[in-house]
Amino acid sequence: MSLLYLISFVFCALYTIQVRAAPTDQNVLLAKKYAPQFRFHKDEVYFPSTVEYFVNGPVTVKDSSGKVVATKMDTASDNGVGTYMSTDVNANLNGFLRGQNPSSTQTSTYVFIAPKDNGVVDLYYWIYCPYNLGKKIPVLGWMGNHVGDWERITIRTVNGVATSIDYHAHDDKGSGTIPYAQAPKFSPSSPSSNPDPNNSDSNARPVAYVAQGSHGMWSSAGTFTYIDAVVLKLQDSTSDNGVYWDTQNNLVTINYPDTYSDSLAWLNYKGSWGNKGSTNCWWYFIYKQCELVSGPNGPLRDDVVGSRAKTVQGSRAASSLFDKANMKGTLSQTLATVSSGDSRYTLHIAAPVVASVGASTPFITIEQLCAARNSTSTDEDPEYTYTSTYISAQLIKGTTQYTISVPACDGPSYVAAYNVGSCSTDLSESTNEEDLAKCTFGTARKIRTFSDKGIEEVAAVLVDDLDNWSL
Repeated sequence: MSLLYLISFVFCALYTIQVRAAPTDQNVLLAKKYAPQFRFHKDEVYFPSTVEYFVNGPVTVKDSSGKVVATKMDTASDNGVGTYMSTDVNANLNGFLRGQNPSSTQTSTYVFIAPKDNGVVDLYYWIYCPYNLGKKIPVLGWMGNHVGDWERITIRTVNGVATSIDYHAHDDKGSGTIPYAQAPKFSPSSPSSNPDPNNSDSNARPVAYVAQGSHGMWSSAGTFTYIDAVVLKLQDSTSDNGVYWDTQNNLVTINYPDTYSDSLAWLNYKGSWGNKGSTNCWWYFIYKQCELVSGPNGPLRDDVVGSRAKTVQGSRAASSLFDKANMKGTLSQTLATVSSGDSRYTLHIAAPVVASVGASTPFITIEQLCAARNSTSTDEDPEYTYTSTYISAQLIKGTTQYTISVPACDGPSYVAAYNVGSCSTDLSESTNEEDLAKCTFGTARKIRTFSDKGIEEVAAVLVDDLDNWSL
């Protein structure tokens, strides 16, 4: 009995089968319209695969103690939470863990289609690679290898037109979010040509460069440092002249949010998609990655493909806005343009919030975080001082869109992030710990400001945020 069958069986047993609402024909065409070309490094050997290829390979499911439980999946509880898929790495490293080279074998890209309010449809293009090759570090050796690797890019469309693209790698350390107009694009009629942001071909689609081994997504070929510490430097390498994979005819389209069964029942699995990592390397106390690290969760991550749901009661230290846990969301950064005066934020509040406006939460508040680099800071060890400015506006019952102006950052500071909260007091008049304790904030968002010069760090920004804030 195959592992895929067992996974499907357990979820059929645990759930009442519901008819899956397929994406609309219009949204499927939208996903095809912007389907990317993935450019793999010229020396890549660990390629993507279909989910079926992987789970039907020499893979078992184990619990936290290491006991094989695949044959008892029909009695698994909590959707497999606490379990992990496992294989013999050494025996399979040169076999099925190499995946399916898309230049010679048909494989799949899994695209979540997420319609939202305000004309937004977000497209999350995921690839699954059976193996992630980590980095070889002088003195230490290999670090960060793992079985199972889910990687993605996200394209935001508004009223059927792409507005931005998010290249994701190593949490939020990839190329990040850039305007779609500045994304590299290829012509399907000339798939090996140099990608060009100004490609005038009406059929042009975006290019994503896939890092060798780690499969992180970047917007260009090159070498990119994402960790630069005293004892180690971690870099991704991308290149042209490797396998170029046009995904348009290899999409598995998935509606989100939805319930999943039958051929998509594997999406309900909440365990890890790879072996349990080790912690016994001598350098673990310095950097918590040994040669083998634990596999990732699957792609059905509400903190990625869903709306913001996380709220924070009361005040937070300014630097905590850059806590990795607060940076998950639809895109790595919110795009902004330069303002010559004050900052101006146009934002949307979820309809249920404004429908229930009462005496306890009469104000909506913008928190603008300004960052100034310290004089002792270095490129290898950047240090910043953060200050926050709070401006409140009256919440109006039934009104979902608000535009709020915030004074520009002082001196050498630049706008680094912002947050939105509902408060019982007007923080424009007074901001102290007692006032902040009467607020409920959403999840802070990083700002990335673009101009004709490219990315800039500026004192004031213009933001048009189409995501709904659920406070």
